Amino acid sequence: MPERFAVYRYEIERPGAPPGEADEPRYSLAPMKGVGYAGTDEPSDAHPRGNEPVEATQSHRAGHVEAPNGSTIASFEPPTLEIPGRGRVDLSAVIGVTEGDAAELGPLVRWLPG
Repeated sequence: MPERFAVYRYEIERPGAPPGEADEPRYSLAPMKGVGYAGTDEPSDAHPRGNEPVEATQSHRAGHVEAPNGSTIASFEPPTLEIPGRGRVDLSAVIGVTEGDAAELGPLVRWLPG
């Protein structure tokens, strides 16, 4: 039986940002409450909006991934699993939130939205 890991989605809200740039989706392997957000982005002075206040919304379950037995969580955010014989796998491409290609992971990791 494969290991199953819940994946959660939340939004980073930037008050006063131009339309289309106000919300930024993020994914995590841990549920979170909506709070002020410090983030894991680049240093604040390296980003044009880095010193602006942002809020993280309440997370909700986006789906889950199935991985081979013995897989463990290596990082909650970005969602990364340690898969036996494969090493660390960032799930962002698997769940379709980046432009990366995860086709080679097809037999190892399966994304089940919802």
